[in-house]
Amino acid sequence: MLESFKILVLNYSYEPLQFCNAKRALIMVLSGRAEGIEVDGYQVKSPNATFALPTVIRVLKMVRKKAGKSISFSKKNILKRDNFTCQYCSETSQILTIDHIIPKSRGGKTTWNNVVVACKPCNLKKSNKTPEEAGFNLAKNPSKPDFYLYSLSVPPAPKSHLECWNKYLPKKLRKLVN
Repeated sequence: MLESFKILVLNYSYEPLQFCNAKRALIMVLSGRAEGIEVDGYQVKSPNATFALPTVIRVLKMVRKKAGKSISFSKKNILKRDNFTCQYCSETSQILTIDHIIPKSRGGKTTWNNVVVACKPCNLKKSNKTPEEAGFNLAKNPSKPDFYLYSLSVPPAPKSHLECWNKYLPKKLRKLVN
């Protein structure tokens, strides 16, 4: 159970750093490296004690983040950026692929601005055409994503956890949680 529950870890300045599993969060709190900020009723019982399982913890020393690091271009990050949704038909249940808006055979580059997620049927229908030629409209214009947004992906969690986390997450991530 402790491995499956995720806990939001805040920096000393209350900015979100990452999510960790509940076991690691409890160890950090019990060893004095962090403090529990939010709880929502879940408990962990040992033979000698009962502990309230925190949903949010704050480290007690400032953690310096490396500046200037940008997100790498990869299929996984394209899928995250486009929310695992076909950018032509908004389908999420089909097999998803990556599509070049301007096909490579026509000089299209493999860049953040020219690559989107497409379901297999749309990708086959579009073939070697531009979206206009194939009769498609893009759901949104592709761009390089904000590094911070994708370095902190909100994991699946009970509704009570999500409500606690919302207070500390940036606005861009709050939209994904609700």
